[in-house]
Amino acid sequence: MAEKRLEHKLYEAKGITFSQFLILLGLHCKSNTSQSGIARFLYLTEATVSRHISALEKEKLLTRKEDPDNRRKHILAMTEKGSSAFASAHTIIEHELKEIFAIIPEKDRTLIMGAFRDVIKNLKFKSK
Repeated sequence: MAEKRLEHKLYEAKGITFSQFLILLGLHCKSNTSQSGIARFLYLTEATVSRHISALEKEKLLTRKEDPDNRRKHILAMTEKGSSAFASAHTIIEHELKEIFAIIPEKDRTLIMGAFRDVIKNLKFKSK
């Protein structure tokens, strides 16, 4: 239910799906990586990632370049537009999660949101 709400808000505001946001999150955490690297990072199939990447590339949110060491591989990078969209989408998600979890006392929500930020930092650190 929460994912559908987030999906709706993201698409309404930014024209991206929640799954596409996750691809951008993967690139935020693992910049200049391959499609297969993003698939492994997000535990998705390469076909699923490829489909989302094509849509994100069409919207100029990321670039896909052939790896000079392996022509079958593509290196992905978020564009400036993609970074901006990711930041905006991240803010939307934080806002929506605050509303969804409004029934939880504020001090506990602060702890949960801080934990989410720490998890993202940890994922970013481990992916380097």
